[in-house]
Amino acid sequence: MSPKFVLLVFGVIAVSLGSISAYSDEERTKIYSSMLPHILQCSNEYGITEDELKASKEAGTFGAINPCFMGCVFKKIDVINKEGMFSVEKAEKLSENFLVHDEDKKKASAVIKACATVNDESVSDGEKGCDRAKLLFECLLPFRQQFIKTR
Repeated sequence: MSPKFVLLVFGVIAVSLGSISAYSDEERTKIYSSMLPHILQCSNEYGITEDELKASKEAGTFGAINPCFMGCVFKKIDVINKEGMFSVEKAEKLSENFLVHDEDKKKASAVIKACATVNDESVSDGEKGCDRAKLLFECLLPFRQQFIKTR
């Protein structure tokens, strides 16, 4: 996955899925330090192993990973709120904090707005947020090419 896509999904899976070699050391440190505790806590809570995360990275999908893991991480950073809904406002704020270039911020904003439609989908787990997190990830995935840099 591209570095900017990892930021687009708010660094949530940066440690396990993202290749962030295009970022500066400062940006990498910021992402890792802010997201690693949430990823580790949710991995432990849902029994996600490092091998499973590595396999997901290689596959470029969360197919075999419990979507509640994603829901857990998204909830911890308030991208999925306590009602189990995608928080467009929080996502916008996080992208503003992590993205450096205005062009990337505009792209991220457009993608976030496009993916706001996941809130219109019916889910079976309500406030839990697992189904919504999976829908959000699936919505974001096709946009990753927009964030690939050849710097």
